[in-house]
Amino acid sequence: MEAPPRGQFVAVELTHDRFQEFVDEVQTAAYVEDADLRVVLGAACTTAARAVEHLCGVLQLPYAASRGWHDMLEAIGDRAASLRQFVVILDATDLLKHEDPDLWHELIGNLHGGPHCMGGGWNTLMLADDPYRWETTPFRTAAGAEQAHARRR
Repeated sequence: MEAPPRGQFVAVELTHDRFQEFVDEVQTAAYVEDADLRVVLGAACTTAARAVEHLCGVLQLPYAASRGWHDMLEAIGDRAASLRQFVVILDATDLLKHEDPDLWHELIGNLHGGPHCMGGGWNTLMLADDPYRWETTPFRTAAGAEQAHARRR
């Protein structure tokens, strides 16, 4: 696998039996890029409250970030400018599925960014789920999720 673009948001369609292979490929890319890999379970983040709980642990955010949605987003934004990180969200169609779509866009926008000129860091976000499950979302496809997010930026 070629390393995904630094600081970008990428959504992919994969059958569940290919998830581990995908994570292994991203792990290899992370090693080459001297980056960190974090794997998030979309099924554990169906609501904002559950997302705060899960993401604070997976992203190793400070304890204060667990107080609520805005505290978590602030902690994500306050991370070191030198941080190089791949965040992979598996079962991505479950991510915030019981919340207003604006929260989804806000989270996606905060989880990727860079490269940061003064620190050299970046955060690449990858969402992965089964093609059939993408069809059940308002985006209809993984590419549709990317396009919807691009329009909102």
